[in-house]
Amino acid sequence: MTHTARLRAAAVVLTAALALSACGTGTEQDGAGGGEPGAAASSPAETVKIATGVDTQTRVLAHLYQQRLAADGVAATVVDVGSSREQIFAALRDGRATMVPDFTGDLYVYARQHELPDAQRPGASPTPSADASEGTDAPRGLLDSLGQFLGITGETGPSEDDVYRALPQVLPSGLQVLDSSPAQRTDRMVVTAATDAQYSLGDMNSAGKQCGKLSVGMPSGYADSAQGTRGLKAYYRCSPRSAHEYGSTDELVDALLQDKVQAAVLKSSEPVIQDEGLVVLDDPDRLFRPEREVVLSSQTLSDSATASVNAVSADLSSEDLSTITRLAGGEHPAMSPEKTAAYVRDRPR
Repeated sequence: MTHTARLRAAAVVLTAALALSACGTGTEQDGAGGGEPGAAASSPAETVKIATGVDTQTRVLAHLYQQRLAADGVAATVVDVGSSREQIFAALRDGRATMVPDFTGDLYVYARQHELPDAQRPGASPTPSADASEGTDAPRGLLDSLGQFLGITGETGPSEDDVYRALPQVLPSGLQVLDSSPAQRTDRMVVTAATDAQYSLGDMNSAGKQCGKLSVGMPSGYADSAQGTRGLKAYYRCSPRSAHEYGSTDELVDALLQDKVQAAVLKSSEPVIQDEGLVVLDDPDRLFRPEREVVLSSQTLSDSATASVNAVSADLSSEDLSTITRLAGGEHPAMSPEKTAAYVRDRPR
């Protein structure tokens, strides 16, 4: 059975469980916020417009925040303003959106690259150009190097707190980040239990010693990034036997399970890690940039809405992100974003 088939089978079980539990619950939110008593009392001008964000997880999270806001008496609606950060930032700045769920590392890199002139950016020295790093193994010279942006020039990359604290410094005027969530989906290198036992792995330092024997699978466009082959070599002296890119997570996972590659770079929230008992290699030098869930919003967001949003973020877990991918991900999702959000919202904590 392929990874895709296993994922669908697990999703069917969860869907059936939700259907049974729904018999005793009230009406689902439709995403417009109109079904709650508090929403009817709010004027249209006060409606919180939640952008769906960049991918499936942020789309489901947008509905999760909308449902909580509506339950707390704050009028809220989910809006689709596009799935690129360029489109989302434009919508936040011109009022077509009020807030959006995102992840700290990617958000920081985008804001750092696109929103502030060089003279206003933090750090004592300008960022080197991409050309300056050609032919070197140092990932910090590349445009997507978070450590370079943050001015970290030591032997380790930035921590979760480093990234979150730096975000306000690079956001355009009028935008803010709310409380960060414990939920995270940071990239990780994973191997099967058999490969882990064969090579006595456990962390990236051990993998570096065996790297010449391993083929590594990565998402499309990843190998040449700061976290790809150059980063592996610079941080862990890891020069893989080969690096292969795959167009989808399903293809990458199937290649790993069939031993076409012996290691793979996956988001830590991928359900297959638990389903297949994959071993996540520790990343002590923090090659992979932190990706913790956070809400980016307009500074016009009310105090009551902010409190509701922060409460949702505080309750969110990495397990919830895995559940979202299981139920709403793939070409044929088991649930709609709205129903997935309701399932996550009602899970026992």
